[in-house]
Amino acid sequence: MKPFEIIEHTADVGIKTHGNTLTELFENAARGMFSVITREGANPQGSHVEKNIEINKDAGELEDMLVSWLSELLYIFNREKLCFNSFKIAGLNNNSLKAVAGGVSIDLYQNDLYTEIKAVTFHNLKIEEDVEGFNCTIIFDV
Repeated sequence: MKPFEIIEHTADVGIKTHGNTLTELFENAARGMFSVITREGANPQGSHVEKNIEINKDAGELEDMLVSWLSELLYIFNREKLCFNSFKIAGLNNNSLKAVAGGVSIDLYQNDLYTEIKAVTFHNLKIEEDVEGFNCTIIFDV
């Protein structure tokens, strides 16, 4: 099963993401979001990591945690011009997340970004578990 796939949604864009565990689902969701932002294959981030950022988030429900995690990555991307390509969840439970995300600095005006994501939405967001693991659909406001 693919870790994620990009889907079209009316005026927005989204991803269907999968993971054998919740941790893998969260990591794949982050990979999927940055795949939307950058052109796959023409990606300025490559596999090199220049800088790692520790992220600690608290939220009530898993869906809240997922939106908070992705929103924090998006915020850091826009603030620090750091294009993430490495995601490691060190701890995840129903109300907290501890992770390290790594990436490279980019010049937003010199790189060919594919899509500007304005926000991570809660639109129809539900984390589900089945025999193959966990999955959800995430819609981004573009």
